[in-house]
Amino acid sequence: MLGRLIDSHWAFRLLLALPAIGMLATFARLHSWGLLTDQSGEWAVRMLILTLAVSPLRLVMKQLHMGPHWPMWLMKRRRDLGMATFLYASLHLGTYLVHQSNFHVVLFDIKTLAYATGWVGFAMLLALAFTSNDASVHWLGTWWKPLQRLVYVSAIAIFLHWYLIRLDHDGLWLHLAPLAVLEGYRLLYNFARPAGMKH
Repeated sequence: MLGRLIDSHWAFRLLLALPAIGMLATFARLHSWGLLTDQSGEWAVRMLILTLAVSPLRLVMKQLHMGPHWPMWLMKRRRDLGMATFLYASLHLGTYLVHQSNFHVVLFDIKTLAYATGWVGFAMLLALAFTSNDASVHWLGTWWKPLQRLVYVSAIAIFLHWYLIRLDHDGLWLHLAPLAVLEGYRLLYNFARPAGMKH
């Protein structure tokens, strides 16, 4: 029973939806668009970090000899994590637009780097979400994998958006630290391997 629950994609998706359920419950109680915008943005970043962490975490799992199951389990859930990132980012953008409720203000904001980076990051996530399916993999062929690397462009834009939009950056560094450690380990591992073993 527990094994089936752990392997269930629907159970995993429900887990990813729990923060949204909590945020919407808080909004129903407080009716704060600003709070919902902030919280949804933070969860979009968390989901993005988890998505980016999949590859280095798989490497760590293999180094710890955790067997083929858990690295594969993690890999199979990367698409769900990516879609969760897009959905939380959509909620963030949607609540921002409703909160502003003025098209001229939105146009004025987008001219600034702090907001433009957010729009660029979302545009990249939108492209990734639309191509995150088996039909797109087949249709794009060898172009699919390079397209998926837009996630790194999106990440840079989104992290810059957070840095510019917030006065307090402690939360940003706290979120980035685990990902930086994992990516740093992966880079060192790939650099240290003999040339014939690199892929």
